[in-house]
Amino acid sequence: MPFYRAKRAAIAIYVFCFSVGIVSHAADFIAFGPRPYHWAPAGFEIFWSSLIGLDAVAVALFLARRIRPALLFSAAIMLADVVLNYCCLTILEISQFAVSVPLQALFLGFVLGSLPFLWPDSAARIDEAGRQG
Repeated sequence: MPFYRAKRAAIAIYVFCFSVGIVSHAADFIAFGPRPYHWAPAGFEIFWSSLIGLDAVAVALFLARRIRPALLFSAAIMLADVVLNYCCLTILEISQFAVSVPLQALFLGFVLGSLPFLWPDSAARIDEAGRQG
């Protein structure tokens, strides 16, 4: 039983972190209008703007208990996000990314590290009581 609680806690971390991403990017749209990242290269701007929807899909997959697709989708999102943000910090020398890059890299580490932990039993659904079924 504790094993399933740990899995549920890990999934809750995913849902929380991607929900923070949704709120963060939505706040940028509210504060700065329809092109909140106009200062960035076009591809970066498109990716960051799409994160509201991409993060929402990740949350929806986890909540629908589609764990394997959610894990793969999460890894892809975070890998792309960390790479782009790291480029902004190091190549474009945008110092505002100095805080977000380490935090996002930490979450990417959690995502990649939790894959083997969450993957093996993910084909089975975990019910509300934490039992596999």
